[in-house]
Amino acid sequence: MAHNIGQMFYFGEIPWHELGTELKQPATMEEALAAGGLDWTVSMKPLTLADEHESDVHQRVGVVRDDVAPGHDGRVLGVVHLNFKLLQNREGAQLFDSLFGKGKRVYHTGGYLKKGEVVWLMAKLPNSILLSDNDTLDTYLLFSNSHDGSLPIDIRLTTVRVVCNNTLSIALQKKDHAHVFRRGHSGNFEVLKAEAEAFFQAVLLQHGETTDSMNKLVAAQCSDDAFAAFLEKLLPIPARPVTAGANPTVAKAHDTRIANIQIKRDQIMNVHKNGHTVACVPALKIAPADKTWWGALNSITAWVDHISDIDGDRFANAMFGAGDQLKTTAYQRILIEAAKA
Repeated sequence: MAHNIGQMFYFGEIPWHELGTELKQPATMEEALAAGGLDWTVSMKPLTLADEHESDVHQRVGVVRDDVAPGHDGRVLGVVHLNFKLLQNREGAQLFDSLFGKGKRVYHTGGYLKKGEVVWLMAKLPNSILLSDNDTLDTYLLFSNSHDGSLPIDIRLTTVRVVCNNTLSIALQKKDHAHVFRRGHSGNFEVLKAEAEAFFQAVLLQHGETTDSMNKLVAAQCSDDAFAAFLEKLLPIPARPVTAGANPTVAKAHDTRIANIQIKRDQIMNVHKNGHTVACVPALKIAPADKTWWGALNSITAWVDHISDIDGDRFANAMFGAGDQLKTTAYQRILIEAAKA
């Protein structure tokens, strides 16, 4: 399987993406930095055009790994603007650990993507979510940061459905708190730390509300027809470009896009009705969904995490990319649909 994971560790069952170094117990922060290959620093370097050392690039700087020698592959992680403030891996880990880890063994996975452009740590919270149908969700706090400017500094509540390892990011619903903790690289570490602590306390307060919301999805009936109608809204057919009539290339591209959307809808509906077996070690069996909005949500998250045809790394897509965005959007819209049921 093609992937962009540079290095990572995990504790527990073999992940569905079959990657990473297994730990026999959860890691402390220091152990997580070592096992995830994160114990390195970055710095900024001025840019010049190759073979034109007098031609400087004034509006951008390069971000490089200090542990990789000049001229070696993986040294340059990205090009960012001059006001970009670096958050070192250890600084980010210390900020994250100060929320509730505090030196304890709470880290279940962590690592970096590609050469180190994106780094993450995921720590297990003490309280799981037990739904009324005996479905269990383990709860985690996920920290991520990028050294190439592609992602902000991000902390979020993430659930993992135990029965099939589906992941889902949960945004706060409180009006007096930010829905997500997402901050630009401003460089004010003390402000960042205080805001992260406030966000974490809000997450803890919302635990009961999140459980109640999900139990409402369990209780709300959703027919196959209702789910099919929902998929049409979640994955809509785009309008035909005005130039398609006169431009065969544009018309063909539009037709291909429509066909791909229909394939996605059909795949999700098939998972919903019939379940699916994922060929991994060990094989992951996804059961047909209950005819509820909770079942509808899990059909979508299972498809994104385990089945969807993606360009690149499945783990990165499910946790940080378009897959995560689709799951989050589906969850928010399904909450609205369930309230109508």
